[in-house]
Amino acid sequence: MSHFTESRLSDRAVAIATVAGCLWLCHTAPASAQQSPAASTAVQGSSDQLQEVVVTAERRSENLQTTPIAATVLNGDELVQKGVVQMSDLQTASPSLSITPAGLTANVNIRGIGLDSGSPSVVPGVATYREGLWEPPILTTDTFYDVGSVEVLRGPQGTFVGSNSTGGAIFITSQNPNFNGINGYVQAQGANFGDAALQGAVNLPIDETWAARVALDMEHRDSFYTDTGSELTAVSQQFAPPGALDEKNMRFGLLGKPVDNLNVLLKVEVNDKGTGGYAYKPVPGTEYAPYASPDPFTVNYDHFTLNDELGVRGSLKIDWDIGGSGVIFRSLSGDQFMRVHNVYDTDGTSSTLPGPPAQVETQAIIERPLSQEFNLISPATGPLQWVVGTYYLHDIREIELDLLSQAIPNSIVPNFTQKIDSAAAFGQVSYEIVPSLQLQVGLRYTYDKNYVSPGEGVTIHLGIPGVPPIFSSAAGAESDSATTGKVALNWTVNEANFLYAFVAKGFKAGGFNAASATALQSTFAPETVWDYEIGWKGNFLADHVRADVGGFWNNYTDLQVGAFNPTTASSALVNTGKSVIKGGEFELHGKFAGLQLDMGGAYVNSRLGAVTLVNTETLPPGTSVPQCADGTVPPACFNYLPYTVNLSGDQNPFSPQWTFNAGAQYALAIGDSGTLTPRINYSYIGAQWTTLFEAPEDYLRSQGLWSGSVTFERKAWRVQLYGLNLANRVYIAGQSAAGGNPDNEFFGNPRQFGLRISYHI
Repeated sequence: MSHFTESRLSDRAVAIATVAGCLWLCHTAPASAQQSPAASTAVQGSSDQLQEVVVTAERRSENLQTTPIAATVLNGDELVQKGVVQMSDLQTASPSLSITPAGLTANVNIRGIGLDSGSPSVVPGVATYREGLWEPPILTTDTFYDVGSVEVLRGPQGTFVGSNSTGGAIFITSQNPNFNGINGYVQAQGANFGDAALQGAVNLPIDETWAARVALDMEHRDSFYTDTGSELTAVSQQFAPPGALDEKNMRFGLLGKPVDNLNVLLKVEVNDKGTGGYAYKPVPGTEYAPYASPDPFTVNYDHFTLNDELGVRGSLKIDWDIGGSGVIFRSLSGDQFMRVHNVYDTDGTSSTLPGPPAQVETQAIIERPLSQEFNLISPATGPLQWVVGTYYLHDIREIELDLLSQAIPNSIVPNFTQKIDSAAAFGQVSYEIVPSLQLQVGLRYTYDKNYVSPGEGVTIHLGIPGVPPIFSSAAGAESDSATTGKVALNWTVNEANFLYAFVAKGFKAGGFNAASATALQSTFAPETVWDYEIGWKGNFLADHVRADVGGFWNNYTDLQVGAFNPTTASSALVNTGKSVIKGGEFELHGKFAGLQLDMGGAYVNSRLGAVTLVNTETLPPGTSVPQCADGTVPPACFNYLPYTVNLSGDQNPFSPQWTFNAGAQYALAIGDSGTLTPRINYSYIGAQWTTLFEAPEDYLRSQGLWSGSVTFERKAWRVQLYGLNLANRVYIAGQSAAGGNPDNEFFGNPRQFGLRISYHI
């Protein structure tokens, strides 16, 4: 297997493509076609026109082209066309988005803002919602199936999402039941690596007032990796190899209109997934790297690994048109249960090699978020429109962790329960000052509390005769509150052009670091970001071409990152001060008879303000004593001052400067036999750093990926031959970090190809 290669598309080429697309749009004459109403699902006119894109993030169905928001919206068919099968694939179809695997969690970042820690106790900066319910940053890798829409919202969503959306938000919504008779589909899939999948859905109207929908998804796939270590042991043969997939998902939906002016939507979903554990390799340059296999897709664990995930999600949405007035009272209730059980070979090597002693970590997390939201929504007509609401979240997270070492048995046995409470009140008013000119003001007040009860913590058994164990308390509490929101000015220039400018504020709650034997528990502050944004959206050539172009300037304060605290000689979350993030984005769509084109790109320039941290990557191995102070001398302490670095002006972690995606397809009519549609996709994600220190081993090189498909459709049948990573590029997709240093790296999936056959009722 060859080593990874650089992308053929350089940053300069991406820049030229971006500028050329924007210049072409600016010189295209606007069309005179009338826009369809915002609540409609398609534009009026011939079938070869672009369909209207509907966004629901602001609690009502709105036309994306007349909504002051930067967003990418994809329906279920578009996800399949672009090769997006799970959330991590969204980065290949949406500009400014980076999703890198880190084991249990993924670093989801929009415009360089999101999550810079693999710890499940850290809240993300990009909020993910499924069926309108906030989803913790675990269990986000299940396969998309029977999807209605995915909305990727860029920039802080301070009014309707509130805290933990400093980078943006992702809304994933499945297909709803309908009253259009019995309909649905069934799809079978076969691919290389022993991949076999079956999914489908059926819609069943029960009577004139109730309808149900049931969707299923099952998939089994062999691992992309060969394990030359643990697979040789008898116990490991009872478990799937690392990276293998065994997934079973089921969703039930019930839509009812029991009385006039009342709609009820219930959804219950169960996700059961096992992967045989995570497949990763030690980062080159680290102490374990010499003992790992040089082949990217060969691992040599000396212990079996395990990843078992179970999620149960229930949502109940009730819409009541009060007295038929058009004012909607909405209630959205959520109850979720998530359980993750993992076994890691933390060093990623085999003890059969002359390496350090093996370490094994087992981890169990149980999470139970309960949420309730109420809205009052005005009619979408007239010069004055408004939305008001309240929100409450209660989340309980139980974490059990055993870290075992051949050198120090039972070294760490932590067990604690974390609780998160969040309450908010919000509202937005839109008023047409003069015809075609609208002022929009949104505000939200949020109170967050993050706490662990006293008495819970971590017991550290040193394994040294005569030395008692050390108890490190995980107990602590942090409460934060903030007022966020948005002020926008929206100008409908004419039927084909829409301009907007706004100022928005985002907020991400703070938290606390566990107390140690030498220091009291310390807190880290909330993040805040002020987003200044302008944009233009246009429709051209009788709705055959659609364009969105925007620019943003973000003032970011108190970025939360994992770092080394010299006072306690331990890892901690700290705030880095101020940052400036600026850039521009565009999306372009075209449809001309059988030809469809789409393109999107972004330039993001992120720079850290003044911040000085200890560079843990240059510290002598085994350094674990606090900073020297008056009255202390080495070896009881250590002088970290020579290892501190000023990071001012450095690029934010997980912030690629350039992102780009493009796709093209052409539908060919084959007489009366059907339609043959070939499609090709390309995505480019620029180079990015995984830590603040920008050491060579922290560098994720740019990745340019090709995917494609050939689809034949005849009446209710569809046959699709597809391929992912067509060039079989070998690349590093992400890293996991402990103590501020990247320890292990994850490779992107190799080339996959297969066949899907589906029948639509």
